[in-house]
Amino acid sequence: MDKNKSQLKTGVILNYINLLLGNLIPVFYTPVMLQLLGQSEYGLYKLSSNITSYLSLISLGLGSAITRYLIKAREEDGKEAEEKMLGLFSRIFQVIATVTFVVGVILSLILGLWYSASLTSSELMTMRVLVFILSLNTALNFLMTPQISVVTAHEKFIFLQFMNIASTCVMPILNLVVLFFGFASIGMAVSSLILNVIIRIFYYIYMTKNLGLKAIYSKPSAGVLKEILSFSFWIFVANVVGQLYNSTDVVMIGAIPALATVGVAVYNVGGVFNGIVFSLTTAVSNLLAPKTQKMVFSGATNDELTDLAIRMGRIQCYIITLLVTGFISFGQPFISFYVGSGYEDAYWVAVLMMIPNMIPLVQSVCLSVIIAQNKHRFRSIVYLGIAIGNVIGTWLLMHIMGIIGAALMTGIALIIGQGFVMNWYYWKKTGLDMIRFWKSVGKIYVLPIIMCCITLVVSHFINFYNIFALLVGIIIYTVLYVVLNWLFIMNDYEKDIFRTPLKRLMNKRRK
Repeated sequence: MDKNKSQLKTGVILNYINLLLGNLIPVFYTPVMLQLLGQSEYGLYKLSSNITSYLSLISLGLGSAITRYLIKAREEDGKEAEEKMLGLFSRIFQVIATVTFVVGVILSLILGLWYSASLTSSELMTMRVLVFILSLNTALNFLMTPQISVVTAHEKFIFLQFMNIASTCVMPILNLVVLFFGFASIGMAVSSLILNVIIRIFYYIYMTKNLGLKAIYSKPSAGVLKEILSFSFWIFVANVVGQLYNSTDVVMIGAIPALATVGVAVYNVGGVFNGIVFSLTTAVSNLLAPKTQKMVFSGATNDELTDLAIRMGRIQCYIITLLVTGFISFGQPFISFYVGSGYEDAYWVAVLMMIPNMIPLVQSVCLSVIIAQNKHRFRSIVYLGIAIGNVIGTWLLMHIMGIIGAALMTGIALIIGQGFVMNWYYWKKTGLDMIRFWKSVGKIYVLPIIMCCITLVVSHFINFYNIFALLVGIIIYTVLYVVLNWLFIMNDYEKDIFRTPLKRLMNKRRK
C-alpha cells in the first residue's frame, strides 16, 4: 500500500513536470515550427491528423475497457487470470491494428472525393502520404495498447510519466531537426512514427521484465466476451461523440475552399490553448482512475465518491479558472507575440472552447465513477444526439461566421451535454451529490471572474501589446490570484498540499 501511495505521489509530481514541459516547450517550439513549416503546410498536417484520428473508432471503445478488466481479473482471480485477460485483449488488438492499417490505406487513396475542390493537386498528394504514415502510426498504437494498459493497471506511474516526459521532450526536437533539413510535414510524420516504435519497445520490455507478465492465449468464455463488448459499446459511442466534437470541425473547415488549410491552421492554434487547459486539469484525475475503479469495486458509498470528486474538482477548478480567465484577459496580445499576424481569430476560437469546458473539466472523477459502475450508456446516447446536432449546426454557422461559427456551435453543444444533462445524470441516476459538489466547487469561480472583468477594463488604459507590460500584467494577475485564493478560498486540505512538502524540506535542512 505504501509503495502504491509512493508511486501515486511521485507519479503526480512527474505528471505535472511533464505537463509543465508539455505546455512550456510549445511556447518556444510552435512559433519556430510555424515559421519553418508555413501556415498552409501546418494546416495540411493538422487536417491529415484529424482525418486519421477517425481510425481510433475502429477499436470499438475496447481501449478504455482494458485497464478495468485487467484490474477486475487480478483482484478477483489473481495473476493467471490477468495474463489470460491480457492475451485476449492482445489478440483483439492485433486484429484491430490490421484493420486500421488497411482502412487507412484505402482512406489515403480516396481523399480526392472530399478535398479536390479545396486543395491543389500537390497538396492532395502530400496529404495522401501523410494519411498513410499516420495510419501506420495509429495501427502501431493499437498493437501495443494492451501492454501500456497493463502498466497503468498496476499503477506504475513513475515509469509511465518518465516515458511521457521523454516523448514530450524528444518529439519537438526531432520535428525541428527534420524541418531544418527541409522534410516539411512528411518528415514530422515519419519522426513521430520512429519515436512511437521506440517507446512501445520500452513498454513491452517493462511489462515482461519488471512486471513479470506475459500474455496467455486461451479461448475466452462467451460470457466474458459479451460483458466486455457490452461495456465497450457505449465507450465506443462516446468515442464517436468525441470525434464529432474534436475533429469534425477541422475536417469540414478543410473542405470549404474559402477556408481550407489556412482556416485549419488558425482554428488549430486556438485549439492548442484549449488543449493546454484540458491537459492540466485532467492530469491528476487520469492518475486517480484506477483508484476510483477500485473504490467502486470495493463498495465505496456515494458520499465517499462525492468527497473524492469534490477534492479533485476543487483542485482542477483552481487550475482551470486561472488559465481560462488569464487567457481571456491577456490572450489577444499573447497570440500576437506568440505566432504573429494572421491568427487573430484563434483567440475567439480558444475562448469559445475554453468557457464551456470549465464545467466538465472539474468533473472528470464523476466520469471515472460512471465508467467503473458501467453506467455510461445514457451519457453516450445523449452525447451522440448532441454531437450530431453540433455537426449540422457547425456546417451551417461556418458558412456565416467562418471558423468562429464552428467554435461557437461546439461550445453550445458542450454546455448542453456536458453541463446541464450530465450533471442531472450524476445527481439523479448515479447517486453523486452534485448539489454539495457545486456548493463547494462553484464558489471558486467567483474571484477569477471578478479579476478578469477588472483586467479587461484596465486593458483599455494599459497597452498589453507591449511585451514588457504583458509579462508584468500576467505575473501580477497570477500572484494576486494565488494570494487571494490562499487567503479567502482554499481549505486546509488544499493548503497542506503545499505546506506539507515545504515543512518536510525545512525539517531536512535543520537536520
